Amino acid sequence: MFDPNENRKACEKYLSQSLSGSVKLVHASQLTQSTRIAPWRLDVTLDGFARSFVMQLDARGMEYEYKILKAMEAVGIPSPRAYGLDLAGEGLGIPCFFSDFIAGESLLGPMLAGEPWAKTLYFDAVCALYSVTQTDLGDLEVEQESADEILEAAWNYFKENPPPLAEVMYNRLKETQPDLPSVRFSNGDLWLDNFIVQGQKLAGVIDFQNAAFSDPIFEFLLSFFVEPKLQGRGIEERFCRRLGCDPAILHWYHGLEFFDTWRAVLKYNEPFVHHTAESLEADIKAWLG
Repeated sequence: MFDPNENRKACEKYLSQSLSGSVKLVHASQLTQSTRIAPWRLDVTLDGFARSFVMQLDARGMEYEYKILKAMEAVGIPSPRAYGLDLAGEGLGIPCFFSDFIAGESLLGPMLAGEPWAKTLYFDAVCALYSVTQTDLGDLEVEQESADEILEAAWNYFKENPPPLAEVMYNRLKETQPDLPSVRFSNGDLWLDNFIVQGQKLAGVIDFQNAAFSDPIFEFLLSFFVEPKLQGRGIEERFCRRLGCDPAILHWYHGLEFFDTWRAVLKYNEPFVHHTAESLEADIKAWLG
């Protein structure tokens, strides 16, 4: 495993060339791993001034994320500036790029605490992402996935030998599918840890590896699906109204969440946060009832 602390000179040369300045590596620490190879936080001096960056070493989707971040620089939404894409690994012997480290705290804590400013900030930040157009992103080919495509992809997993419950659920979702909103741009992961705040202001949105044009309600509901303590506060309903949608549509989206997550849990044979195959089957039965 690559460790910047053990490759100090190579890192300093690579960073210096990418930043057009003199870089000295002070310390590197590996950040928490999620679904990708854990990145590294690099604390450096650049021409004598302290700076911090995040180095990405996971080649999966690396070029796509880098290009998204470069496009976001012109959009105006606070996000990390990216540098030094090296897919050939000429600088460090491995594919990599690095981006600004966004200092601050996760928005999750203030949201759980019910801070009114946090909810307003979250709504505004998500809607700012949703307002980004293909024109804003230039010639970059951005992935797209509608809620209907999510439903069909889940059914494609089941339909060879579908459990009776899967077939019933798919048919009910198809029969009750409402008019769906058009896809909107987002970073692809609206989980609250990806919104960094300082002094009740947005410092930056991070993690654009899965950026795409997708269903805006399905995307927004992720935080509430992952963290049940956020449910039952009327936040989801209020956001639907802000999008101009009837909150009654949420029932259908919750069913889609259960169905799609059940598919993922079975496919990868591991739970998703607190959701297991057994709990999702129970949720689906309750939803159908």
